[in-house]
Amino acid sequence: MAIACLLASLLLLAGSAWAGADVDWLVENTGKAEVDFDGQTITLTNGLVQRVFTLKPAFGVVDLILNASDALGGEQSMLRAIKPDTVVVLDGRTYAVGGLGQQSTFLAYLNRSDLQLTSDPNAFQYVNHTVSAPTAPFPWTPGARGSPKELAWPPKGVHLSVLFAAPSSAPPAHQNVSVVVHYELFDGIPLIAKWVSVSARGTGSAVVTAVTVEQIAVLPPYGPYLTHGSLAPGTAYNGAAGQSSNTPPPLLFAKSDQAHGAGCRWVDDYPNSHDPAGLQDQGAVEPMLNCTYDSGPGVRVNVQSDFVSFRVLLLACDSTDLERQSLSRHRVTQLLAPHTTENPIFFHATDVTEIGFKRAIDQMADVGFEMLIYSFGSGFVLETADPIYLTKIRNQVQYARSKGIEVGGYDLICLDRGHGGYGGNVGDEWDVVDDQGKLGEDACFASGWYDKLFTLVNNFINFTGLSMLETDGPYGGTPCASTNHTHHLNLGDSVYWQTRKQSDFFGAMRRAGLYINQPDDYFFQGGSRTGMGYDESQYSLPRWHDLTISRMGMYDDLYAHLPTQGWMFLPIVDYHGGGADAAFSPLSLHLEEYEWGLAQYLGAGVAACYRGNILYDTNSTRNVVKKWVSFYRAHRGTLIQPVVHLRRATMQGWDGWLHVNPFGFGSAGREVGAAMLFNPTDVQIRGTVSLPLYYTGLTDSALVSVNEGPASSIALDRSHHITLALTMPPRSIHTVVISRP
Repeated sequence: MAIACLLASLLLLAGSAWAGADVDWLVENTGKAEVDFDGQTITLTNGLVQRVFTLKPAFGVVDLILNASDALGGEQSMLRAIKPDTVVVLDGRTYAVGGLGQQSTFLAYLNRSDLQLTSDPNAFQYVNHTVSAPTAPFPWTPGARGSPKELAWPPKGVHLSVLFAAPSSAPPAHQNVSVVVHYELFDGIPLIAKWVSVSARGTGSAVVTAVTVEQIAVLPPYGPYLTHGSLAPGTAYNGAAGQSSNTPPPLLFAKSDQAHGAGCRWVDDYPNSHDPAGLQDQGAVEPMLNCTYDSGPGVRVNVQSDFVSFRVLLLACDSTDLERQSLSRHRVTQLLAPHTTENPIFFHATDVTEIGFKRAIDQMADVGFEMLIYSFGSGFVLETADPIYLTKIRNQVQYARSKGIEVGGYDLICLDRGHGGYGGNVGDEWDVVDDQGKLGEDACFASGWYDKLFTLVNNFINFTGLSMLETDGPYGGTPCASTNHTHHLNLGDSVYWQTRKQSDFFGAMRRAGLYINQPDDYFFQGGSRTGMGYDESQYSLPRWHDLTISRMGMYDDLYAHLPTQGWMFLPIVDYHGGGADAAFSPLSLHLEEYEWGLAQYLGAGVAACYRGNILYDTNSTRNVVKKWVSFYRAHRGTLIQPVVHLRRATMQGWDGWLHVNPFGFGSAGREVGAAMLFNPTDVQIRGTVSLPLYYTGLTDSALVSVNEGPASSIALDRSHHITLALTMPPRSIHTVVISRP
C-alpha cells in the first residue's frame, strides 16, 4: 500500500535546532549516544551522527544524518532513497526486513516534499525493539601490556535490537523463523555498527541462503562517484593513465569486521532509477552501499543452531582529507578492538637451549624487553602433549616470569597444513576438499582438526603458562566441499563456519589472557598484530636498503593501521638469505644500522621481530638498546598513538612522522605529541621543520623538547603549526616531544 507522507516531523526531528557540532570529536570528548522513541520514530543519535527509523507504514530507515562542525558543513542528510536496509534469503526465497520503501522509482535524490512511503506485506514485520548497553565479545583490561588505561571496554554507547517476525505469506517452515537486526552507536564518534541474527523455534527451519546486512542509498560525496553521471572531483582529461581515478574517498566509510568471506561494496543504483515515463536520469550519480557475503553463508538455522552475521562498521566522515579520514578510522579500531593497543617489546629467540634461553631472558630483563617468542626455526613445538617437553617449557617460562618477561610461541595452524602443504599434513581426513573432490594444501578449520588443535594448544598453555601465541597461517578464506567434517555441512556453509571457528579460537585465547600475533585481519576477533609495510624478501637486502624500504613501507601502512597493529622485522641473524650484508650480527660491527633499526621501529610505536640469539654483544651495543627502549617506555602512551604524516623517506632529505595524543593517554593528559625526524643522507641538513599540531588538541602554545632536552614554550600559528630550526648531522635521528603548557 502507499501512504502519502510529508514526513514533516522527521524533517524537523533534527532540524535547524540541531546545529552543527561545535567541537571536533577527534580532539575533544563529545557526543553521548542515546535512543529516542516517540511512538512512531526511533532515533539513534550522539550529536555527531543520526540514524532515524519510522514504524509507519513499516519499519525502515528514513534518514541518515551527519552532523559536522559548522566549518565543515554542519548538519547534512546523506540519504538518497528509501530502501529496506536489510534483506535475508531463506531457502532461496527473498525477504526484505521491515519492508519500508518509496513509491517513486526516481532515485536520483530524495524529494521529501512529495515522498510516498510504501510497506511490503511480504517482508519480515516489526515486532518490537529493545535498548541496552554494548557488550564485550571477550574480557580485556585497559592498561594491559602498555595499552592506555583510559580506554573503555566494553565501549560506551547504546545497543538497539529490533525483532522481526515472518510474514503470513511465508511457507510453514519459515513461520517460526525470526530475524533480529542489531544497531550500536557509540559515545564520541560518528560510528554505527550493525549485524543480523536469524533464529528458529519449534519446527522452524531454514537455510540462510544469503544476507544483505547493510543496504543504504546515499548521495555523493557520502558515497563514491561510480560509472556514469557527473565527473568525479579531481578528474582531469589527458592526464597520466590511472590518475583520474584517484578521486577523493567517499565520506561514508564502511567495512566488515570479518577477515574473510564478507565485505562492503559500492554498487551503482542507476539501473533501478527512472521517472514515470521510464526515462533514466543519465546525469545522476547514485551510489548504494551493499554489505553481504561473498558466497552463502548457507547456514541452516533450527531450534539447535542460530545464525549471526558479520558486523558492518559505518563511519560518517566530515572531510575527504586523507589524514583526517585515517585518524578517524584509527579511532574505530581503538574503540572496538582496544586490545590491539597492547604493545609488548618482544624478541624472537632462535637459540632456546637452556643456555641460550637464559641468556636471552637475562639480556631482555637488563635492557627492558618484555616478551620472548620461541621463533620459527628454533625447534619449538606447540602441537605436543609430551610431558617431558611440556615440563621443559614450563621451567623456562617460570624462569622468564621471575625476570618479569612473558613467553610466547610460534605455530602454523591452518594454511599449508593440508595435503602437500609445506607445514605438514594434519591428516587427509581434515584437509580442505575442492568442488571436484581434490584434497587441498590447507587444513579445513571447521573439521576435526580444529578440535585437536584447540585441545593441544589449550593443554599446552594451561600446563606451561605460555601467555602469547604467534599463529602463522590462520584460516585464509578457502572453501571446503567436504560433507563429513565436524563443524560444517558442505561447500555452501564452509567459509562461514571456518571463519567462525577461527574467531572462536582467537576469542578463547583472549579469554585466557593471551597476546596474539596473526598475519591476517582478525583484529575484531582478538588478534593483535599483523605484518606491516613489508615483504619478507626485503630482509635479505643489505642493511641500509632494508631499513630505508622498511621505513617507507611502515610510513605508508600507518595510514591503514595503528602502530600497535603491525610488526616489522630486524634480522639479527640471517633470514631468507642475504648473508652477512643483510644480517645485523655481529651487532657491535653494525651498531649504526642497529641503532637506526631500534630508533625507527620503537619511534614508530611498531614492534619489530628482533630475531636472533642475543640483543647485545658489547657494552656499547647494550647502551644503544637501553637508550631506545628507555625512550619508548618513557613516551609509550604517545608513541603508540596514530601518526600525522610529515615526509616520506626518499633518501634525498629528512623524513619523519608525528604521533598525536590529544587526550594525553599515558601521561595524565600532559604529553600530546611525539615526532621522529630522520636525516638518512651523508650531508648535514640545516633548516626549519614545521609540525602540524592541530590533532594534538593544542590551540595556543606547546612545550617542546628536542632530543630529550629542556622543554621550551612555542606559540602555535593560525594554522596550528609550530616551526623548529634544526641542524641535522649526517645519518642522524631526532626526537621532538610535545606537551601541554
